[in-house]
Amino acid sequence: MKVLDLFSGLGGFSEAFLRAGDEVVRVENNPLLSEVPNTSIECVRHVRDRLLEFKQSGQPIRNIDVVLASPPCYEFSLAFSAPRAVSERNNEKFEPSMELVEIAIEIIEIVQPRWWVIENVVGSAKYFEKVGLVPHQIMRPYLLYGNFPKFQAGNLPNKADHDSWHGHPLRSNIRAKIPLELSMALRKAIISQKTLFDDYNIA
Repeated sequence: MKVLDLFSGLGGFSEAFLRAGDEVVRVENNPLLSEVPNTSIECVRHVRDRLLEFKQSGQPIRNIDVVLASPPCYEFSLAFSAPRAVSERNNEKFEPSMELVEIAIEIIEIVQPRWWVIENVVGSAKYFEKVGLVPHQIMRPYLLYGNFPKFQAGNLPNKADHDSWHGHPLRSNIRAKIPLELSMALRKAIISQKTLFDDYNIA
């Protein structure tokens, strides 16, 4: 399969696909993560703009089977020190930026993959609903939005379990890394559906 992984960080979301030999392109803007295999260091805005140029000029866009996206969750987090929690304690109005989520949606609309998944924290639901997203599956602490076959991934670690990296420059990426168990279960579910569709020649 051909897989596009947006906001890829340490690559956890697409790791099972990469290990299985799928063609994976990861997009991440943090240069400290340039050594993560198959990672292109660039902003998703540039990816969106380039795809729009291709579309408007009539150039073909490569077929993508799966788009994965895990936009930064800091503004949506319910953690004590996160902006939302601080604002609520101070009785201040808080509206997170939805720009990166909207760009991910735009890329998905342009690419038209068979399957797509946007992952975020529990606190995202209230805001994602405003751009037309409701959770397709909740696997605490992971909310999964999109078009994909539901699956089971067993016991998944809590993101707070990775908090021993305090002060590390990649702490937020380590905390946000999607576990291999989730990636493997998602790929297995997609492969089973893909095989079914191919066997019966369903478009």
